[in-house]
Amino acid sequence: MNTDILFEGLIDAYKGYYNIKRENVTEPFDAEGYLSNEAEQYFLVKAAKIAFVNSYEHVFFKKYGRITFEELVSLDAAAWETGIARVKPDADHKNTDVALIVVSDVVTQDIRDRIDSFKHSRNYMLGFHGFSNYRLVVIEAPSKTVLTNRRGRDLRDFVTSVMSKL
Repeated sequence: MNTDILFEGLIDAYKGYYNIKRENVTEPFDAEGYLSNEAEQYFLVKAAKIAFVNSYEHVFFKKYGRITFEELVSLDAAAWETGIARVKPDADHKNTDVALIVVSDVVTQDIRDRIDSFKHSRNYMLGFHGFSNYRLVVIEAPSKTVLTNRRGRDLRDFVTSVMSKL
């Protein structure tokens, strides 16, 4: 599978739910996605508000010819730090998650061996003001190999579905 076609297919799939930005994107990324889910819960009438819950996700996309472990470490740090800098925790904040999706022609063996080592999480005020988790997906387009960290495993089916439609 062609890297460019897969990258564009993933962007198109995310456009259905996320606000996608392709211009003025944070370096070193090629695209960014943002999802905001704000919900209120009431008891019988709006005046009796039980809860107001905010949930957000920042997704960063990067396309590579051949990605090395060192390059992935750098991307990982940039995605996590950029996403966390956008968190505004308060009593109504449930979570703000950060995801990095990398599409590459070649993924080195050390990435395959150490993909689970990429993990981040943070809670705010002992969880009373929410939390943040990190998901990582690295795709080797020609072989259709999808590698994920532990939290990124829930994206594997979605990515596989996108690949099957291209």
